[in-house]
Amino acid sequence: MIDETALRAALDREWAWCGLPRAPEWVSLLGEGESYAAWHVATRGADVVVRVVRRPTEDLPRAMRDEFTVLQLLPDGVGPEPVALDESGDRLGMPAMVVGLVPGEVLTDADDWDDELLTRLAQAIARLHDRAYPRCGPVGDPQRSTVSIVGAFEAGLGWWLEHQPQVVADPDVLSLLPGVRAYLAEREPWFEPVRRFALVHGDLVAANVLVEHGEPRLVDWEWAEIDDPARDLGYLGGRLASEGVQVRLGRGRVEQLVRAYLDAAPADLRATETVESLLARRDAWEVCESLLGSLHDRRLLAEGRHEPGLTERRIAAATSGLREVAPDPGALA
Repeated sequence: MIDETALRAALDREWAWCGLPRAPEWVSLLGEGESYAAWHVATRGADVVVRVVRRPTEDLPRAMRDEFTVLQLLPDGVGPEPVALDESGDRLGMPAMVVGLVPGEVLTDADDWDDELLTRLAQAIARLHDRAYPRCGPVGDPQRSTVSIVGAFEAGLGWWLEHQPQVVADPDVLSLLPGVRAYLAEREPWFEPVRRFALVHGDLVAANVLVEHGEPRLVDWEWAEIDDPARDLGYLGGRLASEGVQVRLGRGRVEQLVRAYLDAAPADLRATETVESLLARRDAWEVCESLLGSLHDRRLLAEGRHEPGLTERRIAAATSGLREVAPDPGALA
């Protein structure tokens, strides 16, 4: 992890590489995630975000070059502009990428998400999904011809079983698994016909949407890949929204998002999808993300890296919500 003093010294040498016209006058930490620390770097008339890695590059969800490639593929106005990439760490002392600043604020209060904003986001997602791909997988090498929600869930859970087995061993987590697995298996047939894939953000929670003057733009593209378009409709929020990260949306609002998306979607996607098919798959993605996301919160709590009160509420809400939405079929028998 690089500190502000070291970063300023490096930027005084590498300002041109960062796309700035002169040495920066402003360096401020925007925030820290599991993978990157984001720094706002500016001088008169120019603003960029310098994203510096916080973990070994081999442990990143996606290779830095893959995320940078994704940014180069984005339609105008959907996300940040790619500026520079250094995987070696030679430029700033740590591997880093530079992207354009996306202005705006994060909105996680349901009252802030009126009909117009939901529609604008749906239209932005549709523009992102405009290009059709015949296969899914990593952006640089998509090889799979089908998508499986059961497979996606088991792959995610498998990571936790390999790297953090004690989190999965929590009795509450173990009690949720039969219901979640049954719920996803029941919806697997909705995934089997999908052959039209798209570049998806992959982590399109409300916390990764910045809104300025009513226009939403997407940030933090490290989970982007070629995948089921419905995935990007399942993470914003809904019945299982995670406080401070997603938006609690009633069923009518979720359906509005999906209908607005389908209205704006390219013709080839509209020819193969219905509101019903998109809703069935986005619901499955929501359940999948709720369980796997709650494991992250449980890990933070166990390691003492949590936000007191908030993290506990998120875990409790995910647990009760999943028991309601995806009950254990054995307990119902």
